[in-house]
Amino acid sequence: MTTINWHNFLLVAFMALIITLTACTKQNWYQGARSAQTAQCMKEPLSEYEDCNKQSDESYEDYKNSRDKLDRKSESD
Repeated sequence: MTTINWHNFLLVAFMALIITLTACTKQNWYQGARSAQTAQCMKEPLSEYEDCNKQSDESYEDYKNSRDKLDRKSESD
């Protein structure tokens, strides 16, 4: 590959990555984090499993509302 073609390839690959990442919504990121937390809870001892899962039970809407309240509070301080 020549230098110009290599740069074009990198530019196209970078643009595709940006488009792919921006297509993911905040809610999808949140769901992914919850799934990871649930998987981590499965590694915990049975006695701690329920408490661990309670931490990841919050819906995205509840999470978003809590975060918005914190944002408004920090803006008013």
